[in-house]
Amino acid sequence: MSALRRLLALTLTAVALAASAVAAPAAGAATSPATDTTTSTTTSTASSVVAAGVPCSSVTELGTKKVVSDLGMSAFTVRQFKGWCTDSHGSAWMNFASVYVWEQYHARGFAYRAMVGVAVRGEPEARGFVTGGTRVRTTYSTPVRTVALCTQGWGKLARSGGESAQGLSSLVC
Repeated sequence: MSALRRLLALTLTAVALAASAVAAPAAGAATSPATDTTTSTTTSTASSVVAAGVPCSSVTELGTKKVVSDLGMSAFTVRQFKGWCTDSHGSAWMNFASVYVWEQYHARGFAYRAMVGVAVRGEPEARGFVTGGTRVRTTYSTPVRTVALCTQGWGKLARSGGESAQGLSSLVC
């Protein structure tokens, strides 16, 4: 596949994942953004995604996403995924997470950086930890070989003057 086609496919994938991160609940749903508990175990409509430069295919969202509030508004969504990814040891099923910053938070105009990783039950630090660029709306962790463990997507925003609350997607074992 040419580099241009690969870039186009990856861009379309990122857009599809970002759009699904802010999709509204069905009409009449009784959830608020701060307590959204939508569960998704379906395969992403996109066939691949780039997480920190590592291509993944057959991407599936795991568990329940978490919407986190900051400064009195819904600020970001944390999700966890599983995909067939490649790292320095070859290809395998791996977990990775994403943080998607909501438009209403982004529109405030201040500087923020998303932090994202995969939390493993019983471990004090997230694996695959990544700090995104300033005002980057979607940030992915590095894929990690944790599919045989109990994991959660983990995320937080750092901004001038402090940090947001952290968010964890549901635990998946």
